[in-house]
Amino acid sequence: MSFKIFKFIKYGTYMLFLKIKGLKYTYLKKVQGDKAAQDYVVKTGYLWSKFTINTIGIEVDLKGEENIPNEPCVFIGNHSSILDIPLIVYTSKKKIGFIAKKEMFNVPILGTWIKRTGSIALDRENTRSAIKSINDGVENIKKGYSLGIFPEGTRNKEGKVGEFKKGSLKLATKSKAPIVPVSIDRASRAFEDNRKFLPTKIKIVYGKPIRTDNLSKEQEKNLTETIRNIIISNLK
Repeated sequence: MSFKIFKFIKYGTYMLFLKIKGLKYTYLKKVQGDKAAQDYVVKTGYLWSKFTINTIGIEVDLKGEENIPNEPCVFIGNHSSILDIPLIVYTSKKKIGFIAKKEMFNVPILGTWIKRTGSIALDRENTRSAIKSINDGVENIKKGYSLGIFPEGTRNKEGKVGEFKKGSLKLATKSKAPIVPVSIDRASRAFEDNRKFLPTKIKIVYGKPIRTDNLSKEQEKNLTETIRNIIISNLK
């Protein structure tokens, strides 16, 4: 048996174990309440992300961890790999959900856990649904969740940061939560470039938080470009 097949079986077994852990989530929610259940979700998410990173053989070069605030915040990052989510979950150590395309919520096992993290499903083809997603996200931030957003709307090749979708920062400005720019470098090498999971050293930089509760109209107007420029700068 090759090492790659062994890793595939190992990860598949872990995902089945993750499904079983859902029974404990249900028990905690019923017997001990929402807080105990959500604490379990946070712990499970962190362990899953750590297992994913270790199984692939990723070495994380983390910078700017001190910039992550204790309060709920909105992480805005570039997007080059499906691994961006576990990388942020692992390195931020926050109670965090993501704005994710609705198809992600239908993925077996993983989709069920995504729903439990306070993540928000986004239907890009439905404007009314997109507005509801923003409002739901604001409510989740008020409940203590941080949220991660990839404003490019799609994955781009390494070193390329696409234009941010119009209105992609509305969640942060409406909730008045601080924005933390996240630059993720070389993640595409670990999967997207060759469509194979490969051991890689990935650099993650958390920029200084930007307050959104007292922005001038001019600052808010330029916010999307400001965040994008910080992300690009920290990738260099």
